[in-house]
Amino acid sequence: MTASQGAEPASKTLEHGLDVLLCFLGERRELSLTEIAAIVGRNTTSTYRLAQTLTEKGFLSKNPQNKKYSPGMTLKKLGDLVDGHSDLVLLVHPYLVELHREFNENVSLYVYHNFKRLCLDRIESTHPLHQTVLIGEELPLTLGGGGTALLAFLPPRVQTAVLRSEDGCAPDKLVEIRRRGYAVSYDEMGQGSIGLGTPILDANGVAVGSLNLSGPVSRLTDSVVSRGIDSLIDAAKRISEELRAKS
Repeated sequence: MTASQGAEPASKTLEHGLDVLLCFLGERRELSLTEIAAIVGRNTTSTYRLAQTLTEKGFLSKNPQNKKYSPGMTLKKLGDLVDGHSDLVLLVHPYLVELHREFNENVSLYVYHNFKRLCLDRIESTHPLHQTVLIGEELPLTLGGGGTALLAFLPPRVQTAVLRSEDGCAPDKLVEIRRRGYAVSYDEMGQGSIGLGTPILDANGVAVGSLNLSGPVSRLTDSVVSRGIDSLIDAAKRISEELRAKS
């Protein structure tokens, strides 16, 4: 967790990278490096480095014949994931807005995917000091309130596989989270951070997702944490009831 001044270079690089991807929302599906740099208003050297990284991660694809870039398979995979959970996002988003309005801290919706937790929706704090997580980003299930709250209510075979492949969470911790119905983490996703999480449960008591509220210890005092837990539990309960009514 860093202040806005210290995080500025990283945030600017992130902004530049997102601008590169947004270039492809127009009519053209292939763009040269020079064309991309002109559209985003940056020099070709820094744009090339970002394009290379995005290509390595599968967000862009480079045509070996004409050297032009186009959207990559990672974007398609993420789009397919979002499409598969679109009803859940539509249902949960108003609750995230409600939680963000109450606390002005990071609030997120996570779902299980490929032994990780995938961020499906998120509203970030407007305070200068906050962590940034991208929608579509995968994070550990064994760390953070949003991760452990989700993991604790997944099927036992999934828990076993995750715990064998990831460090940071003991089985006893998951038992305690199940007993309480929520998770609280300290310093697990960054020094000086607090994360609160509650599961969104289906009719069988299995997590279909989790709600997460996170921020720095300087703002999330004991009283705020207590209120945050109550608000998350209430929101998750209402979401679960709506899901069951629709099924």
